[in-house]
Amino acid sequence: MIFHLLFIYLFQPTSSPDGVARSNSLVDAIIHVESRNNPNAWNKREDACGVLQIRPIMIKDVNRILKRNQYTLNDRWNKTKSIQIFYIIQEYYSPNGTPERIARVWNGGPNGYKKPQTLAYWHKVKQQL
Repeated sequence: MIFHLLFIYLFQPTSSPDGVARSNSLVDAIIHVESRNNPNAWNKREDACGVLQIRPIMIKDVNRILKRNQYTLNDRWNKTKSIQIFYIIQEYYSPNGTPERIARVWNGGPNGYKKPQTLAYWHKVKQQL
């Protein structure tokens, strides 16, 4: 599955009919929705930070998945490490996921693809693809 996600990530940018460059990369689209690619973005209420707005519980979960303490709370501020965390989470919870399922899981947790409230998030991500 990681190869599928990497394939999605490696798509080249395209232009939409309105002439605005859009990214075909799912992770880039999610980054845009989450933080507008701002590595210093911080949501105080949720303690979510970095380009992918990673919360502390996600660091705990990814380390549980890996069965070692590889990532720290400070890694959320690092774009490369945040993307690594994204792929680990998605490979674990959405190994054969469609772009919609991947985005909705990122937004709503492991069962986010089942939650009606994650549909609006998916539509925002889809607009960036």
